[in-house]
Amino acid sequence: MWSSSAYIEKGHKPIPLFTEIGFTPKKMIFSCIDGRVNPEELLGLTDADAVIVRTASGTPARNLSDVAAIDNLTKLTELIVIKHTDCGAVYMTDNQIRAHIRTHNPDIDNQVLNSVVLGTTHDIVERTRKDVELIRNSPIIRKELRETASGLLFDITTGKLTKIM
Repeated sequence: MWSSSAYIEKGHKPIPLFTEIGFTPKKMIFSCIDGRVNPEELLGLTDADAVIVRTASGTPARNLSDVAAIDNLTKLTELIVIKHTDCGAVYMTDNQIRAHIRTHNPDIDNQVLNSVVLGTTHDIVERTRKDVELIRNSPIIRKELRETASGLLFDITTGKLTKIM
């Protein structure tokens, strides 16, 4: 069970409200949930510069409506997908994950199971291209914003960040 008491006792300081600081990030970045990758550090950003969306494999597929919502609030100027080497997405397959889901949820409807967006891959560069194309082709994202979408690959061994598209 969780409790906020320890956090508060450590000295929580009130977080400024949007109305006090203005919510003005101009970039939205999709990055992997892997804690080894820190997009803010890689791109030299602050919390005010970007909204960071962390998903398994960094795929934006599950969050395209979030782009439209944040764009409505802040008028985004750039969308970035960051993938990285040694991503867990290359060590599994969609079929393995669906089998895992089925094992733990035997009554799941096949249509629901097959609609789960996973983002696994054995080619992280190609996955980056596909995810950028997904954004660029999304009818719910403002055209001018779709055109800014880019994909980067972070090499966790060398620290090099390479533009894929």
